Amino acid sequence: MKKPILFKSPPTLENDVIQLVPMENEHSVSLYQINHSDHWHYMLSTIQTQQEMNTWVTNAIQLREKGLALPFTIINKKNNQIVGTTRLYEINSTQRTCELGSTWYGKDYQRTFVNSTCKLLLLTFCFETLNFIRVQFKTDERNERSQKAIERLGAIKEGVIRNERILSNGYIRNAVLYSITKEEWIDVKQGFIEREEKYRLHTL
Repeated sequence: MKKPILFKSPPTLENDVIQLVPMENEHSVSLYQINHSDHWHYMLSTIQTQQEMNTWVTNAIQLREKGLALPFTIINKKNNQIVGTTRLYEINSTQRTCELGSTWYGKDYQRTFVNSTCKLLLLTFCFETLNFIRVQFKTDERNERSQKAIERLGAIKEGVIRNERILSNGYIRNAVLYSITKEEWIDVKQGFIEREEKYRLHTL
């Protein structure tokens, strides 16, 4: 089976402050250097060593090569430093849907402009380049901070998926499901633009 055309040449997404580049093995060391335990408390697995990070990055790249995901490394263009990672996965090019997640940032970039900027780049790509009709988000029911962050984006809460998966530590989690649809995108995008303008005014 041929890979969907979007995977033949993984895109780089960027604006004047952030660049999302296709994840490569060479990013593993920098990602490990900004890694800390808070990232993994609600994630599907945990990373405690450089080797585990190497494996995590390699697995992400393999998913891309199979046409199943688009993992990105996030770069702050002001200092050319790697500040985190995010990806699109559960991609269904026939139904024109995907999930956005597996996102984490270095401690200095949490609760900053970076998350909003990355989400705007990714959602614009999904809705305006790929012409997708739905992008969904899932987060651990215990992770209230993540839920609030997703809600600030303008995503709609659809409900709780009970016993959604077993985490690497054996915990059986419930997942909260959110989504943004094609019809909602214009209003959601305007919210991003207004937040970006406030950020730029604040940093002038």
